[in-house]
Amino acid sequence: MKKTFLTSLFTILLLGGYVCAHAEGDASLELQTSAKQYNAGDEINVDIMLKNPGAQNVISIRSWLEYNPAVLAAENIDSSGSSFTLGAPGEDDISAGEGLVKIGRSNISGGVTESETKVATVKFKVLSQNLSDAKISFYDYQVTELGHTSVNVIEDGFPVNILAEKPKDLELTLNPGGAPASSGSDSGTQTQPVVTQPEIGGGQTVSYQLARALNLRANTGSGYVDLRWDSQSDNSRIGYNIYYGKVSGQYSRRRTIGDYDNYRLDGLENNATYYFAVTAYDISNLESDYSNEVGIIVNQPLSSTNPFTSFFENALAKIPSQPQNGPLAGWMLFSAAGLSCAVVYGRKKSKI
Repeated sequence: MKKTFLTSLFTILLLGGYVCAHAEGDASLELQTSAKQYNAGDEINVDIMLKNPGAQNVISIRSWLEYNPAVLAAENIDSSGSSFTLGAPGEDDISAGEGLVKIGRSNISGGVTESETKVATVKFKVLSQNLSDAKISFYDYQVTELGHTSVNVIEDGFPVNILAEKPKDLELTLNPGGAPASSGSDSGTQTQPVVTQPEIGGGQTVSYQLARALNLRANTGSGYVDLRWDSQSDNSRIGYNIYYGKVSGQYSRRRTIGDYDNYRLDGLENNATYYFAVTAYDISNLESDYSNEVGIIVNQPLSSTNPFTSFFENALAKIPSQPQNGPLAGWMLFSAAGLSCAVVYGRKKSKI
């Protein structure tokens, strides 16, 4: 009898612990609209809502959205009034060619504990003129905070994703009552229209934005960090600025280099955490948007982000040393608006 009682008590405690642990991960993201049916030319305001019934202290949110650019056009991201006031470097951006809305935002005033709050509103426009279905999905959900869809809290000094499962898609019906689309006319593989720059004439100027670096990642050894990124084709670019510092989103130093896609920064403090972001610059010292931000603990290889083995197999290009302040006179404090929503460490705590 005593053994049976103890077994039952243990089972109750175990189940109670499971329920409590599950309740901690009860945050969710939802896409909300005023309707589910729209016609060609209609604008659709999609609210990204955080539901947080457990009142957990959320410090950052990543909510990349995926859509079909053949039937919808993403036009604008409105984060005014959001409790997540800072955008991560390289995010809060629309990539029409990829069919992605890249939203990464954070709150640096202590976190957000409201049971429901708006992250941002994305405005779409209906392009298709045929009867068709459209879906807006959360992109690249992972159980850990490494994906592009996450709700993050801080536990033991590290970001932890508390989304227990991928959020639901938003299903829309376009042009109800219209003729069905012909085969392939609204598929994701349809050739996209080319947006051309207006011709320059009569003193007219054309706005141009340098292509930014993509997929910044880092490895480390004693006193140094090796950085590598993906370069986009841009004839105006003549080099890159590497920003770094010990506070996420606030870069106290800059290293200016030529048009390379990798660099080794040495003279760094072992066991200290550094954060890095990269911008491209042209001959007029105009800069692109920031790349994604990465954080790493110097001389702790397990904190490396997305290790790149070939980087060590091939010798780094010998790049002439340059002054820490780059081509601009004087020294400034450079700040990027935002706490990174995806700082990657090896010693991470996964939420499973």
